[in-house]
Amino acid sequence: MDASECLQLVSHNKFNLSRQLILNRHKRPLGSEIRILERQSGLPVSAARLSRNKRACIYSEMLTRTQLSALALEDPVRAQEHSSTRRFVYIQQRDLADPALIEKLVQGEKALRNYRQTLVVTMPALPSRNIKLKSKKAIIEHVYLMKDHGIEMALDNYSPLQETSEILTTLNLFDYIKIRCDSFEPSLKLNANPELFNQLYDLIISIKHRTRVSFIADNIEHTASHLLATALPFDYFQGSHYSDAGTV
Repeated sequence: MDASECLQLVSHNKFNLSRQLILNRHKRPLGSEIRILERQSGLPVSAARLSRNKRACIYSEMLTRTQLSALALEDPVRAQEHSSTRRFVYIQQRDLADPALIEKLVQGEKALRNYRQTLVVTMPALPSRNIKLKSKKAIIEHVYLMKDHGIEMALDNYSPLQETSEILTTLNLFDYIKIRCDSFEPSLKLNANPELFNQLYDLIISIKHRTRVSFIADNIEHTASHLLATALPFDYFQGSHYSDAGTV
């Protein structure tokens, strides 16, 4: 597919490209994240519903729009003064085995660097069940390659209270770990469970002490979630409580 065909696909399919801010504790932007969402439900689109060519087109368009948002800062000096410096792009884990996509991500990072911006690749914590061992090895190699080129990595939907044997979570590859607040909020809110709260607090602190990772509280939709997230040692916050996921 050429560029015009890719643009037509993105514009007329049953999904949107959505961008949402990520803020620090002082409500200043760390950056923004772009991802694919269902047009009607607003939920993430499963990669299984899209062909490889379609996903490649969408990722290419996502990177283009990410670069354009950086270019909108007009010049490198203004970009350096701008507090929002991270451009998160959500990529399905299985697609990180594609060397052509990795090359586009590396080139995208170089373009963003001219405007003092940093590309961050967000990937899901758990891979699709049908990812083969060969692809997993390629994914790990490509993650290291991206980091060698200055691309940062974010792990999405991480569950700190659940043990996992997933190798990617044990290699200290990530600069950011995102935890959905709605994954633990009901237990803490309904049961008023101080032991669970303390366990979660200690786990986050322990991981931060062992690594240089920063934690992002995700899916914060209302004030109660905000108060809970700020009581825990999160560094950054994301959700409709702070900003809606706008279409790009």
